[in-house]
Amino acid sequence: MIGISRARTLTGIRSLARIQCATQGADGVARTGDRRIAFFSSVTKESHDTVCRGSLWLKCADSLGVVSGMSECFHSHGSNLTNADMHVEHSQRVSGLLDNDKEDVDTFISRFSFEYPRQMDLESFETSVSKVVGSLEHAEGSLLLHSGRHVMFQKQDESGVLTDDDASSKVTKRVMRSSGSPRMGVLVSRTEHCLIDLLNRIRSGDLNVTIPFVISNRNREGSSGGCTHVRRSLDQLEIPYYHVPHGGRNRADWEQDIRDIVGTHGERTDFLVLARYMQILSGDFLRSYNGPIINIHHGLLPSFKGANPYRQAFDAGVKLIGATSHFVTEDLDEGPIIEQRIERVSHRDTIKSFRRKSEDLEAMALHEAVRSYTENRVTMVKGRTVIFT
Repeated sequence: MIGISRARTLTGIRSLARIQCATQGADGVARTGDRRIAFFSSVTKESHDTVCRGSLWLKCADSLGVVSGMSECFHSHGSNLTNADMHVEHSQRVSGLLDNDKEDVDTFISRFSFEYPRQMDLESFETSVSKVVGSLEHAEGSLLLHSGRHVMFQKQDESGVLTDDDASSKVTKRVMRSSGSPRMGVLVSRTEHCLIDLLNRIRSGDLNVTIPFVISNRNREGSSGGCTHVRRSLDQLEIPYYHVPHGGRNRADWEQDIRDIVGTHGERTDFLVLARYMQILSGDFLRSYNGPIINIHHGLLPSFKGANPYRQAFDAGVKLIGATSHFVTEDLDEGPIIEQRIERVSHRDTIKSFRRKSEDLEAMALHEAVRSYTENRVTMVKGRTVIFT
């Protein structure tokens, strides 16, 4: 069934023959150093009418056999591995930058795209994934299935050598979403271009998310112009709109109003998006929400943090401007970066043209960050993101 030249396995290329066993109807050539590995399969793929698509990212201490074990898991359940992307995050100790008291562990990160038969026993498959995660050190994974089911796996006990039978018992399995599109709550202030872009992409089918609510500190009732357009779009998509004013109010009070709105919508949101929401959320709010929050900053972080980055960039005489989408942390504008977009400017530009150009970049950066996150392409390692394309 498979022919493969003998080659030494290098870090990041593991057991290509086993991967190929799980990838029906595929052939290709890989290179390891100065050697070429040819592989092929004669198995015919199933009709696309009978298969579903899923993805899994896996993060663990780097070791041999990770991909081999995962591809065997796919193959044993009749799944077809369609793509595998891998990265090794080397310990900083290699460069002499890591303190001696820090753990010296290289981290292996991979993302698998696969097809599986509609009749596949999903409970059995998830148990097999748990066993793989449990057999690895410092392991966690994120599984996204065709139905929208999203499951997180994390190994809890690193003590001892585990057998295949008890490996899954060391893994915490959390069902983040049982089915359906990701649920994304949106917070927005006066500037609406990022929200409008998200709504247009949802309406066109370009972005597979559900918005259960939009919260704003600006009252759009009876407004005209852009506000009317936003309200019309929200009404067409049957998205509830809530006005939570801040003026003259204690932060704890209006943050509690936001918590109440999030809680009124039954099934919790998968994440929140700050679509140019010009208020700083407290650490208490971030901890109580206990889920990812994605922000769009109208500047190219880590430069020009805080307020009025257009003016900061203009006064600095920059030749490139940009927008940054990142996860929200308690440290203002310092969360892990998910997506950035840039555009060249010159001495002929004004603050007004900076703003106009930046708003286009902000909309693009935010929707790409949302897309990457909802498509199971984002993971974290050592305080920064790894984004699989």
